[in-house]
Parts: sequence; structure tokens; C-alpha cells
Amino acid sequence: MNLLDVISSPVVPVGPGARCGAVYDRFQADTGLVAIPVVDALRPIGILRRVDFLTRLADRYGRPLYEKRPVVELMDNDPLMVDDSLSFEALNQLLVESRKAVQDGFIIIRDGCYRGVGTGYTLLQANMLRAEERMRELEAARIEAEAATRARTQFLANMSHELRTPLNAIIGFAEFILSEQARGRSLEESGNYINDIRDSGRHLLGVINSILDLSKLEANAFVLREDFESPLVLANEVLRMMDGMTRAKEIKLILHSAELDVDLYADLQVVRQILINLLSNAIKFSPAGSTVDLIIKRATGGGIEFLVSDEGPGMAPQVLEKVQEPFVQADEGLARRHDGTGLGLPLVKAFMEAHGGRFLLTSALGIGTRAIVTFPSARSVARQAAKYAVI
Repeated sequence: MNLLDVISSPVVPVGPGARCGAVYDRFQADTGLVAIPVVDALRPIGILRRVDFLTRLADRYGRPLYEKRPVVELMDNDPLMVDDSLSFEALNQLLVESRKAVQDGFIIIRDGCYRGVGTGYTLLQANMLRAEERMRELEAARIEAEAATRARTQFLANMSHELRTPLNAIIGFAEFILSEQARGRSLEESGNYINDIRDSGRHLLGVINSILDLSKLEANAFVLREDFESPLVLANEVLRMMDGMTRAKEIKLILHSAELDVDLYADLQVVRQILINLLSNAIKFSPAGSTVDLIIKRATGGGIEFLVSDEGPGMAPQVLEKVQEPFVQADEGLARRHDGTGLGLPLVKAFMEAHGGRFLLTSALGIGTRAIVTFPSARSVARQAAKYAVI
């Protein structure tokens, strides 16, 4: 936004040969007219200030003396001229040193040509509007900061549960095994406890890795380790990983895929993590006995698209927007029914952006949720080409 847009009054200028009588009539007809610029071939050469001009012509001999003379005889031939590219801060400082220009007006120019007249009143209006705009920006920033603080506070409350649960399990099972050993009892039956320690450790490692991945992504320090793989192979690997979770909740997980003649060129571990995050979310929030679908297809434009849909409770629009922000969950509060750090969807979004792709989340209350990740066409590589590519 430049000065011309906010403080300029489009006052019609007069030429150097205009008669003082005609200008006098204009000032008399328009009481709000502070100044009239004098312009020669679009270039301002002076300014007629209302107070000075009317005072001169109101003199006993002023009107008869100057009425038919050209305005150049009464104009200020050294007016303040301000280029419209000047910043508000610089203009305010300039006008501190030119009190007369504030009171009686100054000329705004662009490329040396007349564009308008600025006055103390128009400048005051502009500064008030800018102050109001800054207040709104500060208020929006304050609200955003408070929301971020609440999200991080909620995250810490959730993390207290997410970290302590596996840690307590690890410590508790380990202490039990040690106590059994101290009593001289056989450890042959401790296999299940060792498995529980391992599973709890893996869960804890997963939580910590999610936090570290998000930190790297936010710091632009995340590096993709790219390779080629069939999207169908990747999907089947992930489905096998999710088998235990689907069995526990009696969820039917169905893969739909057309035969694709391309491989995906991406960070394969990250792609697996994207699918795990989306599928675990869908399974976690789906009712027992329902179906979760994973669909793989070519996207419009030649990219590769993974779509995960569930029959869960769905989300309202305001919640849908929130869950894509770090540390926020659809099911909030200490009494929430589902575990999680609130990092799954934000990580999916960030991972897809790192691949130059898109993440789209849609949902409807009572119907379910659809999550779509689309890799760009540049990451779809003909299978034969991928086979012989040198990485």
C-alpha cells in the first residue's frame, strides 16, 4: 500500500496561467479545499494554500489587484513534494520538520508527476487506520500465541500419560523379573514379561521419534532418504504391521488397488510411517466390527494417491482444522478415550510437504473420515526405469 492509496486527495490542479479570480471562486465554493497545486505539463511547480491565498485577496486592494493576474504570482513555488513510494514512517518524520506542510498541505508525486494532495487530516486518518490495523494484527497474534500455548500445555499433559505408561510397564516388569531371580526362581516363565518390556520400549521409542521428526521438520533439518518401491508392496507391508491392531478391535481392513505400472520414488520409511499414522487413526476411532479401506490409484496428473477411509464418528469442521496442528487431538482432555500424542496428522502433513505432495482430510459427523495423500507425478517412475536407475 502506498501513500497515494491512503492519504491523497485527488484535487484538480490549475495551470500556471490560471487567473487568481477563478481560484478564489473555487476556494469559496469548497470550504474543505486546503490547497490547489499548480501544474505545468504534469509537473507540479507550486501550490496555492487556502489560508495564504484568501488572506491576500481579502485585503482591501487584494481582489482588484490580483483577480486577473496568473496564479504563479501568489503560489508557493517551493512546496513539499512527497513521492508516493515513501514509507509512512519516513513521511511522518519529514512532516515533523515541515509544520506548514501539515497545516496547509503537500503535493504527492509519482515519477515526478502530480498525483494528489496530502493534508494533515488525511495523514491523521491514515495513521489511525494503520494503528487500528496493527491492533487487529496484535490481537490476532495474541490469540494465536495463546492457542499455541494451550496446545503445548495439552500436549505436555498428554505426554505425561504417553511416556509414563510404557516407562512404568518397563520398570515394573523388569523389577518383577529381578525379584523373581533374587528369590532363586526360574525365569523360564518370564518370556511374556520380556515381550511386554520390548513392546513398551518400542512404543516409547515411537513417541520420541515422532517428537524428534517434527522438530527436524520445523527446523528444516529433515533429510529424505529416497528409493524406489511399488506402492502395492508398501501398502501390504503396512497392512501386515496393522494386523494386531485390527484384530484387537475387530476391524476389517481392506486394500483396493488397481495394477499400477509405476514405482514410487520417495523416502520409503517415511511413506510407511504416513500410512501407519493414517491407518492407526482410522482404526483407533472406528467402532468395533466396522471397515477401514485403503485405496491406491493414479491421481489426476499422473501422481500416486493413497486414500484411507473409515466409518468412525467423523469430525466437525472446526475440529477437522484443529487436528492438523501439532499437539492437538480430536479427543482432548485428561478424560479422553483414545491414547496418542496429537502428532500423527501434523507429521503426515509435514512429510507430504517434504515430498512436494498434498494431504487432504475430509470428514462428516456420523459418516466417517477420509484422508488422502497425493505424491506428485515426478515421483511416479516407470517400473523398468526404476529397476535400472542408479541412486
